Amino acid sequence: MQIHDKTFIVTGGSRGIGRALAETIVRSGGRVAFNGRKKKDLERALARLKELGGEAIAVPGDVGADRDAKRLADKAYAAFGEVDALVNNAAILAPRALVVDTAPEVWEEVLRVNVIGTANMIRHVLPRMEKRGQGIIVNMSSGWGREASGWVASYCASKFAVEALTQSVSEETQGSGVIVFALNPGIIATEMLDVAFDGDIDAYPPPEKLSERWKNLFEKVARSWHGSSRDLLDY
Repeated sequence: MQIHDKTFIVTGGSRGIGRALAETIVRSGGRVAFNGRKKKDLERALARLKELGGEAIAVPGDVGADRDAKRLADKAYAAFGEVDALVNNAAILAPRALVVDTAPEVWEEVLRVNVIGTANMIRHVLPRMEKRGQGIIVNMSSGWGREASGWVASYCASKFAVEALTQSVSEETQGSGVIVFALNPGIIATEMLDVAFDGDIDAYPPPEKLSERWKNLFEKVARSWHGSSRDLLDY
């Protein structure tokens, strides 16, 4: 799929990987609806997309809250008609801690945003894609969604859950024309990585360096990817 003249929803698109992806989309002639929880980040991201001449809307909210997820989907469809691709990028990472030192409310918040938020967006977008008989859903995973590490257990568990959710949805949508897959972006120098690595992130590329890889990825999406787990750095 070429990005040009296509419509995307990108959750967590106000900063980091999501913002860089939104910029890639508008630079490539696509349209994007994105959300975020911080007003200033949203405003800055939207202003930049407008500077680039892009068609974009910013919707404040938290996809872990179903009403906010629904509002993002509804506004995207109202603004642009159909949605060609949903990228479930929004995620949070708790400060590093042992499992025994991680409070229940931390677990609840990480799983609410990272897993329930992904499921919320799928619930509000997938039926419309199935009705069209086409669409792409990318669920952002992580290397920690395949092999866990200590001190980041809640995040690892959430990304393992995203991988499982992807497989479940793929079974439920066989033959629908919709392609659903999980995607590991690699180790990228973001604010989240800064938390995970205690500031030692200078050796890793910034999100802006992923632009060509995003374009290559979407150009190469195939039906055989349905239910699979991919690596962005392979493209």
